[in-house]
Amino acid sequence: MAEIELVRIDSRLIHGQVVTKWIKQTSANRIVIIDDSLFADDFMKEVYTMAAPPGIEVNVYSVDFAVDYWKKEKMGKGKLFILFKNVETVYRTIKEGVPINDVQIGGLGGGPGRISVFGPISFDEEDSKMLKELEQEKCHVYLHQVPDESKMELKKALERYHSLKTKG
Repeated sequence: MAEIELVRIDSRLIHGQVVTKWIKQTSANRIVIIDDSLFADDFMKEVYTMAAPPGIEVNVYSVDFAVDYWKKEKMGKGKLFILFKNVETVYRTIKEGVPINDVQIGGLGGGPGRISVFGPISFDEEDSKMLKELEQEKCHVYLHQVPDESKMELKKALERYHSLKTKG
């Protein structure tokens, strides 16, 4: 059975902070990216595989594959650092049966209908609803960009989101 060391939502997936800081913090030896569109794109899968540090295995799964693999084999062996591009994908993965108890949000970019709540992390209404539901179902959600900086609990981020939304 694989051990889940860290689950992170970061729209950039594998990048400098992930490679240099979070891998060392977690002692993970496998990066698992769960993303339906990336799973279907062999070229981009190769790009992300090459971006990982030496000795770190990278697997890219669709939500359905990840859920099935967890149910059958607990995702194999190793210490996992699981990455998601967005809230909706982690929400689906949890709802369909992968037991994730903690979710770190490290980067969700801006865009129409999105409100910045903590540095480069922004929410829209759907993100807000899904994250609140996960937390109510005993999944700890927090915002944390890099290990040596402060983090923010979801409750405070949602308060900020709703406060800024009503002002806008």
